[in-house]
Amino acid sequence: MKTLHFYLVSKGIYLVLALVSLMLAVYNPEVSIPRDFRHYVFVVDITQSMNVEDMRVNGRPISRLNHTLRLLDATIKQTSCGTKVSIALFANAEIVPLYVPMEVCANYGVIEASLSHIEWRMAWRGSSHVRLGLLDASRMLLLLPEQAQIILLTDGDEAAPINAITKVELAPMPGSSGWLLAGVGSPNQSPVPKFNSKNQVIGYWSQYATKFEPSQIVNEDSVGKRDDSIATDPGEYYLSALREDYLKEVANDIGAGYVRADTPDHLLTAINKLPPTGHGNYPVRVGWLGAILAMLFVLTEYLPARIGNR
Repeated sequence: MKTLHFYLVSKGIYLVLALVSLMLAVYNPEVSIPRDFRHYVFVVDITQSMNVEDMRVNGRPISRLNHTLRLLDATIKQTSCGTKVSIALFANAEIVPLYVPMEVCANYGVIEASLSHIEWRMAWRGSSHVRLGLLDASRMLLLLPEQAQIILLTDGDEAAPINAITKVELAPMPGSSGWLLAGVGSPNQSPVPKFNSKNQVIGYWSQYATKFEPSQIVNEDSVGKRDDSIATDPGEYYLSALREDYLKEVANDIGAGYVRADTPDHLLTAINKLPPTGHGNYPVRVGWLGAILAMLFVLTEYLPARIGNR
């Protein structure tokens, strides 16, 4: 009788353990594990030079802005759960976040939807000044509930072109050693298309128009006369290209990193090299572990007998 009792207990113990494991899976407890925190604000340049179609997808031309949005979508998909991401827009001298950084896995649908709706017509001014934008980014980060790192995706082509008078000297800012400037575009020069309010191409920007703020009338006397903001001859085109040397200079001034953002792998590799935003405990649900254990205990209970019968 004792032998039979021991046999029944030993045979049933795995089922009991499987039941306990299933209870663990249903309860789905939470444990805290130490890990690095990674919070990013991806800043998208939406000024008009980003409309230049000098990037390619499957052999077809695509604008720098659309390339940036596709690049971000592919990059964010590859970030690990627990990473927090925000999308911000850059135009003129300001950087405006669309929302505070949020966890990518739980909120990927929101992040993806926001990327799909970004376009150049969201810009509030036609000019762009990268250096002033980075200063504004430093102030903007102070308003976020958690510390984050700036990743600016831009061609570095400023309007009006920077000169000795308008150039702002930069120095390292709080946290800027963990920022990243990502260059978008081709180093080969191309004309900048000009669109109307219906997003239709009506010509190309003139080199003369870049002395002023694009899309604005210089004075009332210009009404009804030749519009110098539209080039009538290729020799008048304002030519735009990725200003890589300039972006490297700016990155060096603030102690940030630089990468040419031509593929998701290049961008993700550069992002992973950034120092973490911080360190702490991260909550993780372990109910899945109970489900796996329950399956193993059930297999241990029945599989040897089935194999023996065969």
